[in-house]
Amino acid sequence: MSIYFDNRYDLLVDANMSAPQRLMRLAKTCDNLTLFAHISTAYVSGKREGLIMEKPLIMGGNGRKEEHCNESALLDIVEENNLILKSSSSSSTQHDLTKNLIRLAQERATCFGWHNSYHMTKAMGEMVLDEIRGDVPLLIIRPTVIESTYKDPFPGWIQGNRMFDPVIMAYGKGQLPGFFGNSQVIMDVIPVDMVANTTIAAIAKEGNMYKPQPQPRVYHVASSATNPLLYSDFFDYVFHYFNSAPLTPSQKISRIKYFDNFQDFSEYTRNTINGDEKMTLKSQNQAKAQAAYANKLCKLYEFIGFFSARFDTSNTEKLIEAMSKEERVSFEVDARNIEWKKYFEEIHIPGLIKHMINCTM
Repeated sequence: MSIYFDNRYDLLVDANMSAPQRLMRLAKTCDNLTLFAHISTAYVSGKREGLIMEKPLIMGGNGRKEEHCNESALLDIVEENNLILKSSSSSSTQHDLTKNLIRLAQERATCFGWHNSYHMTKAMGEMVLDEIRGDVPLLIIRPTVIESTYKDPFPGWIQGNRMFDPVIMAYGKGQLPGFFGNSQVIMDVIPVDMVANTTIAAIAKEGNMYKPQPQPRVYHVASSATNPLLYSDFFDYVFHYFNSAPLTPSQKISRIKYFDNFQDFSEYTRNTINGDEKMTLKSQNQAKAQAAYANKLCKLYEFIGFFSARFDTSNTEKLIEAMSKEERVSFEVDARNIEWKKYFEEIHIPGLIKHMINCTM
């Protein structure tokens, strides 16, 4: 699996579509197989709006706002592979090959209505699995933005620099004075232990079904519909944390400013970071690099800064209803129980600093 939004098209297709396809072919040779579980992403929904239901994707479908696709909008996976081969054969150097395949990936994602090529190839993976599974029961888990643990194995554990973490740390270092996004948009975050718990519980339920479902069973692991968190609240929590516990003693953090125009955001960021006219040449170069990084960061995550959809979690709610009171306490899957202020100020950001920042110093 590849989680890079802007990787080469061939690498994304191989990791997110071909690899699951090979696993399904292997699974079909196994005796007494009761379930095939696949981890996807909620953002296979593409640019559709409103409440996204827990439904399998249609082979050849796209991620546009319209529910139904016309013939010219159909995604042909064979044709996508042909385009990759054509681009590869026409590239004279390795540098050109990488550049061409990254560009092709984003062009195809934009063409078919996904925010980026990662989401598109994850959707392709789901389509292919459903297409070739035969009578193998298929479970698809679609988490949203996965962040540090809420409880287990202990609060705040994290490995790797996850989705919102570069944004949090850039803001904490004073390198992100503005944000390209809508303060009233709901951001969808889910702790990683809830993703793991939901996956295990769903496998236990679906794997013990007396009669397998004719359609793949889809579970969204999300918070936007049941425990919404606005960007304005998120950045307030981050501000409160770094205002009381700055990364460096002299660091002063201002409240974030929101922009709906990227040019305005870029200009504001550049002017704020380059605010001191008496900066040395070295400091000026560092400031330019920081401004460029802020631009890249916000452009990369633009899709969630203005994301207007929410994800239905009816299947997860049915799991919760079937659990005993003791199971609900020891095996947390309910995003409604998350106290967002506590999570960010007392769990996630301290965990991020402890397990990411301090470990690399």
